[in-house]
Amino acid sequence: MSLHGRASYRPDLAELARNQLAAARVAKRLSPADFAELLSTMLDWNVSPEALESWETTATPPGDVLVAAELIVRQSAPGLTDGEPRDALTQIVGDQFADLAGVYASRSEFQAKVSASELLDDAKDIRMSGLSLNLLCQSYSEARLRQIVEDGTTLKALFLKPYGHFIAEREHEEGYPEGRLSALTAMNLTILQERVVERLSPEAAQRIEFGVYDEPIRFNITLIDGQLCVAQPYLPQTRGVDSPTFLVRKRRVAGGLYPTFDQIFTTLWERREAE
Repeated sequence: MSLHGRASYRPDLAELARNQLAAARVAKRLSPADFAELLSTMLDWNVSPEALESWETTATPPGDVLVAAELIVRQSAPGLTDGEPRDALTQIVGDQFADLAGVYASRSEFQAKVSASELLDDAKDIRMSGLSLNLLCQSYSEARLRQIVEDGTTLKALFLKPYGHFIAEREHEEGYPEGRLSALTAMNLTILQERVVERLSPEAAQRIEFGVYDEPIRFNITLIDGQLCVAQPYLPQTRGVDSPTFLVRKRRVAGGLYPTFDQIFTTLWERREAE
């Protein structure tokens, strides 16, 4: 939809700039004082914490501050921002499209462009829910998963219950023989337990939690560091690998699509059955 086609539409550019600056600081998980110091190292003048707080709430941030903040954010996500100029224009698009950063015709198309390693290698907090979680258990190296957990990454993984009611329904809907998806999911659970958790140090093993749920499956969801979400709907009579995949990047402190998928995961996690 063209903004020029709506004569009455006037984007609040000052508010967009304030939101962009605040989102950049939140993405880096820094206090106003620490973020102001980081900005100062990239500019030819000193940025005070008081000025930063003003730019995030009431005043309009200078253009060079916005550029510096954007460069700082880009440094934290190599591979996932290539070819995506997340500037003030992108902020407007983000407001129009609720933080949707990419749409792919299928999961296989998404994985051809964004590998499991690009998604997970630098993650500090990973939360996943879906059916068999093949991205985690089949597409990502077991050795690398053990390494990032040993280094401090936390993981919560939620699988559709093998041999449960709703996985049987999904098998029927996708045209699989009875027990096919259950066997795959049970195998992935075994891989996670025996080849990952049981080979970790006792301290690191505490950073992995997983469980199952027996409810209608709506989405496959991967949440990374409170900023990035990969979400895929389960469609009637369509295999998961062939369903559209959405990349959501949290651009604002509040609102957007990210909190929606975060809430879906949280609700399922609270109702999980422990494995």
